Amino acid sequence: MWYDAMIRFRSRRALLASLVIACGLLAGQGALAKEIRIGGTGNAIGTMRLLGEAYMHQHPGLKIILLPSIGSGGAIKAVPRGAIEIGLSSRPLTAEELATGIAVTEYARSPTVLAVAAKAKVSGVTREQLAALYDGTLARWPDGTAIRPVLRQPGDDNTRQIKALGPALEKALTAAERRPGLPFAVTDQETADKIETVPGAIGVTTLALILSEGRPLRALALDGVEPTPANGAAGSYPLAKHFYALTKAEPAAAVRDFLVFLRSPAAGDILARNGHWLP
Repeated sequence: MWYDAMIRFRSRRALLASLVIACGLLAGQGALAKEIRIGGTGNAIGTMRLLGEAYMHQHPGLKIILLPSIGSGGAIKAVPRGAIEIGLSSRPLTAEELATGIAVTEYARSPTVLAVAAKAKVSGVTREQLAALYDGTLARWPDGTAIRPVLRQPGDDNTRQIKALGPALEKALTAAERRPGLPFAVTDQETADKIETVPGAIGVTTLALILSEGRPLRALALDGVEPTPANGAAGSYPLAKHFYALTKAEPAAAVRDFLVFLRSPAAGDILARNGHWLP
């Protein structure tokens, strides 16, 4: 099962690479037209769509195009090639990636959350319970439904954050990656889809994605702390997703103006309503 999932992941990466190349062929057209193409991590797409709609309302001569999720890695590759004007990353760039000439602006943060379907009869988990449900020791929810953790690829930032909660969780997630039959998702949107539809599912997403896409999901309290922006900003809730806007070092004037908008009160209101706080 895990081998098949990794084959699907590699196929998805090949597809994303083709998308980057295809978009690159249109780079000249994008520069001439009054368009800003934006793509990257799926956790940021829903809120960025709302921000783009608000900005286009203020600037009717400009068109903002949101690509389907290509992941942080896809955005980091696409920006230097001119395939997109703004990339969205949920992780910091490495020194090697920065050396390609990418400029980075952190524009918001949102709680990274453990989530279940809204109809599920569970409101929170502890770290001990989380480790037990990943390694299979805790097999059923209180209503008797089998627990089905939704996994991501080992290098995914969501996986990394959960493993960083402690040695027990790192060990449990490593064990989960070897368990047969667990649901696997490649993108953030696929993760949310499986949490919604697989009976007993639990997975990692962001409050931003849940709210901006209107997902019927419940973000769980962790060790009794609710995953709110206020708790995230205060540091009492331990998991956070940092969102970065990536551009070329000297972007076009329209792109610079949009980055200014991202730090405006109007954008701040949209971000706050959709589960973010400002860095």
